Amino acid sequence: MKKVPLLCLLAIALLSAGIGRYRLARGFSGKRASFKEVFNLPPGRVLRQMDLGWHTLAADLLFIRANIYYGQHILTDEQLPWLDAFIESLLELDPDFKAAYLWAALVLKFQKRDSSQVPRSAITRSTEILRRGFRRFPADYRFPMRIAFNLYYELGDSEQAIPFFETAARLPDAPDWLGQKLADLYNKRGRRELARKILRHMIATTEDPELSRSLRERLETLFEPHQADHLLAQRRELVESWQRRYSFIPLDLYLTIRPRSYQERQRAGEQLPP
Repeated sequence: MKKVPLLCLLAIALLSAGIGRYRLARGFSGKRASFKEVFNLPPGRVLRQMDLGWHTLAADLLFIRANIYYGQHILTDEQLPWLDAFIESLLELDPDFKAAYLWAALVLKFQKRDSSQVPRSAITRSTEILRRGFRRFPADYRFPMRIAFNLYYELGDSEQAIPFFETAARLPDAPDWLGQKLADLYNKRGRRELARKILRHMIATTEDPELSRSLRERLETLFEPHQADHLLAQRRELVESWQRRYSFIPLDLYLTIRPRSYQERQRAGEQLPP
């Protein structure tokens, strides 16, 4: 049998099961309707044996069902007793479905339309899913960033959140404001020198010829005026050198390969000729 017809048969079978479930559920009410709503939701390990090797396709179809389930209930009765079952089946079916981890962490937190009071248990479960995703995708800054959000904004635990903000800020494609947030946290906790170190790095590596207002405000907060002027002068010199010679490469790469001055090499502790 060709792959395309096989693929179509699998899609039809899974969708037909979903349609059959929906029609049957319409004839029930209360707890029985809730049960019938997911009566044909096997565990992920079972689905992996049923999907004929089309794990990604089956996960996509299950993801659609899970979104419909969440959307129907969050807009009506706000009762989601089977949300965890959908999530676990989905992640077991396709552990490399990155978007599913991020989606699951979000919907687990917001199971009521009124999001002003999120239960601690929901935040803990959301964080657990994000940790699982981060173990699977250690180069994606969104996982440690959202873990940090849960810990800092939802639970108010800045001490636990800081390491995740640090990790997220170091990963590829992380937004600049993560570094600024980290500098603010360090400053609030009295770790001023660490805050200054982060800010120096951000000022040196930003490709914007004019520093953003937020960076300038933090510069004024963390440094004396003469120190701030010195940093800005160093940055102007660095950016001009980069634009003049190597503007075709990113600034952060230029910082790695550029020839360093005698004073910089001295500060780094290199053995230099007199």
